[in-house]
Amino acid sequence: MRLFTRSQSLWEKAQALVPGGMPAHLSPNLLVRGQSPCFIERAEGCRFRDVDGNEYIDYLCAYGPMILGYNHPGVEAAVAEQKEKGDCFSLPSPLWVALAERMVNLISAADWVTFGKNGSDVCNLAVRVARAHTGRKKIVMAQGSYHGIGAWCTPVREGIIEEERSQVLTFPYNDADALEALLKQHGPETAAVIVTPFKHETTRDQEMPAPAFIDRLNALTRPEGPVLIIDDVRGGFRLDMRGSAEYIGLKPHLSCFSKAMGNGYPISALCGQQELKEAASRVFFTGSFFAGAESMAAALATIDHMVNHNSLQHIFRMGEMLKQGMLEQAASLGLKIRYTGPVTMPFMTFEDDPKFQKSRTFCARAYQEGVFFHPYHNWFLSAAHEEGDIRETLEATFKAFKAVKEMT
Repeated sequence: MRLFTRSQSLWEKAQALVPGGMPAHLSPNLLVRGQSPCFIERAEGCRFRDVDGNEYIDYLCAYGPMILGYNHPGVEAAVAEQKEKGDCFSLPSPLWVALAERMVNLISAADWVTFGKNGSDVCNLAVRVARAHTGRKKIVMAQGSYHGIGAWCTPVREGIIEEERSQVLTFPYNDADALEALLKQHGPETAAVIVTPFKHETTRDQEMPAPAFIDRLNALTRPEGPVLIIDDVRGGFRLDMRGSAEYIGLKPHLSCFSKAMGNGYPISALCGQQELKEAASRVFFTGSFFAGAESMAAALATIDHMVNHNSLQHIFRMGEMLKQGMLEQAASLGLKIRYTGPVTMPFMTFEDDPKFQKSRTFCARAYQEGVFFHPYHNWFLSAAHEEGDIRETLEATFKAFKAVKEMT
């Protein structure tokens, strides 16, 4: 039986030293308390080893950034080469221009781009650019959607004053009629509509956008306002290398990227159409580390490898193999599950499990078998997952499904 003695000891120390112990989404309280690892010692490919020496095939990929796998040799070589020259300078490195050119040539909806470090950086910037461009205040977003930690959108309102949320309106995701009614009432005051490429908030089944919803989004937004923002922070480069908007048929004016862009190195990007470039140049957006050359080297290497090796096609194939295997296993045991979202970043829940007790049982057994899933958050696959890893995973998931069967 796997134990988590050192993980638990470090977790106790962390709680004494750091408010909350660690950033919210990384908390072991969101896994299976006392039955899951809390800290990672090292990682390679699609696997990591926790501080107690237990190894796992990882289906969180650091919550999305590890698109090529941990410690990818091509990415690490590019970073090492740049490290010899330096990272944080008094001026940007030439990679600032090289990456900008790469992104504008790659992303379908990009005439220009600027860079930050986190998804929140560029989602917040997108909202400011939209407001500066239109001279309007209101932002429309889907109910429950996550767009980062900006005061206008953070899901936890502790420390947020009402005035910071008063200009934000919401509608149910995929409800085109509700969106149109909202814009009919508030359109002249609305700077932007911001959406994710599909519905992927935690503790919910994922939901792909209906074609009619996409059509209405495209029809109701325009360059003069309200503009259309796609938050592609989580989905970017996992559906289509040209941006998830291309995959679903969306025509955004502003596009936000991060996570998989640098294979684990901190970087984000806001891309936009030409009409919004002048407004973007007026919005104050800066940070001491925004031009970090190592992260830009990582992003260039990641994108080039993904394109040159058709990595996304491989991830789709591995994701489909995992999906079909798990569906067959659940059916063979008479368990009713819902497997939702793109196969490159899926989520699985059990029917009649409102408190996620079955999901926690499933994950706890998977941890014992050396596979790392999340009971509440969507999963991710990487280019490092191979058929052998999927087969090994399915051996573990069958045992995990049996553990759930035994509790019913």
